[in-house]
Amino acid sequence: MVVKTQSTGNTNYRRSYEASPFFEFSNAEISASKYWIIDLAENDTRSVKYLPLSNVRIINNSTENITLFTNQAREGMTIPAGTIISLDKASIGSYQSLKILNLSSTNAIALNLIKVSCWREGIVIDEAFKRMHKAFYKFLFRG
Repeated sequence: MVVKTQSTGNTNYRRSYEASPFFEFSNAEISASKYWIIDLAENDTRSVKYLPLSNVRIINNSTENITLFTNQAREGMTIPAGTIISLDKASIGSYQSLKILNLSSTNAIALNLIKVSCWREGIVIDEAFKRMHKAFYKFLFRG
């Protein structure tokens, strides 16, 4: 028989519904037309208990345009040189890895010119209400 302690339940609840800390990454040199891949679980093992994450902020301080691919998808979002873009779960959904492509065919992106911040926001009242409503509806009409 497995007995769950109160602290285990609280830990599982926090991991599922509370906000995560910010996980920050800076690039190594990215050669022309090459990728930088961030696997959150490998690059920062603290993130494992919060995956998947839902928000990302990209600061592109380079002079080159880049493309962001979440979960290494085929379609990406172009981020122009010298811009800061923040995306939330409504824009990108949830993700566990990011891939950034240097769109320049001739110039590399130097060390530390791209900053990436990733996090999961805590559950908000609207989301909690939707989940509660869905569970209640399933309970009423389970036949």
